[in-house]
Amino acid sequence: MTIRARTRVLRLAVAIPLAVVSFPLLLLWAYLLLWWLPALTGPGPSPCDPAVDGWGVCWRPEQRTFWIVAAAVGLSGAVCLVISLIRLSRAGRWWPWPIAAAALLVSGYLASTQIP
Repeated sequence: MTIRARTRVLRLAVAIPLAVVSFPLLLLWAYLLLWWLPALTGPGPSPCDPAVDGWGVCWRPEQRTFWIVAAAVGLSGAVCLVISLIRLSRAGRWWPWPIAAAALLVSGYLASTQIP
């Protein structure tokens, strides 16, 4: 089974913008997840007082949950993006992979905005 030329153009029209947007976004997430890595370990020896320091600098327990969700969803989105690029020239069902990659990347963005 071969892919028609029109189908190949449609796949490229979807995959190229998705890859152009996703790769820098995934690199940024990797950097930010490394930056927010202390959210996994807890407040450390000197927890802050929100009345004095403000909530923006205090460690909160839900930050760990959002870090784990953002990491898992970002990794899953990266895997779906790679699979969609690998299956680009193969016949068969291709459309679920870019849709899954886009949905996972959006949900990972929403989770990562809740970390700091």
